Amino acid sequence: MESDCTHSCKGLCTALAVAERREEEALQDYRKYAADCDYPDVHSLLERLVADRERSLATLRATREALNGRFSIIDTINDSFA
Repeated sequence: MESDCTHSCKGLCTALAVAERREEEALQDYRKYAADCDYPDVHSLLERLVADRERSLATLRATREALNGRFSIIDTINDSFA
């Protein structure tokens, strides 16, 4: 990851976005290689890697959505005091 952590994540964190983008790129590559591969053992391995990357991507997205929800709640609480 090229950027340093700001340690103030609300609206500024790029770590999850970068990780998500990299997982998507890897997923596209593995899918392409699996589609082109005709050797059964390698094809099977690539399909397992695709499944692993899909799970990782789903975890990243769920975590990002959970954090966005928490930040939204914090904003609502803060706005109620303003």
